[in-house]
Amino acid sequence: MYCQKCGAENLENAAICQSCGGVFVYSKPVRTSGMAITSMILSISTFALLGVFGIVWIIALVFGIISLNRINKSGGQLKGKGFAITGISTSAAGLAVLLTIIGVVLFVNSATTFSLHKKLEMRIANELPELKGVVHVAYNNSELNDDCNSPLFVSEQLQTEPDIVGRIICQPQDGKNTIVKWKFTEEDDEVETYNFNITIPVKDDTTSVVVKSVDYDGTEKTVYEDKTIRVYITPEN
Repeated sequence: MYCQKCGAENLENAAICQSCGGVFVYSKPVRTSGMAITSMILSISTFALLGVFGIVWIIALVFGIISLNRINKSGGQLKGKGFAITGISTSAAGLAVLLTIIGVVLFVNSATTFSLHKKLEMRIANELPELKGVVHVAYNNSELNDDCNSPLFVSEQLQTEPDIVGRIICQPQDGKNTIVKWKFTEEDDEVETYNFNITIPVKDDTTSVVVKSVDYDGTEKTVYEDKTIRVYITPEN
């Protein structure tokens, strides 16, 4: 090897120049931190996938911090500081976005659950029927038919259905159906109100519709009655 000071030729790996006494200084080759590059690639490439729910971003963040620390202590032998900083900042930003999304989802979910619970409490307290009864459709001069009666409501409706409704389709001997529909509307002072819609067949294939509001207090109550038909409520046995 040649001395840079005097140009004299010396032995390979010599520490001192044999001619001028100059000291040879050897430096290790500079390389780029692979961990810093990995941190940057992981943090950027998985951003669209939300860092696979944050796991990859956490790994990239750890790699970036470790590589940045090693670069700062390498005395210039390691480079890639920009890669490490990019990996750290991108991973941190991604984790912040992910945590924000999780927070919003949890807030919306808890608010929805609270709202549904509140509505359920209100329905239980004020808006659900308690007095059980049976709606009957009876024709004059004919016996009651099992198909022509139905409970006002069943227990399953109170738990699963937003509206408490019922219906009877009753077919007499002449084949013309009478349809009775009802809907629970409110409860006040132990009296429960139902709206009834009764479709009654008349001559020439026409029908008549009767709409009535009935307050049921747990005793027998007539909803509608004419010369041919009677619709009424009885307490459930």
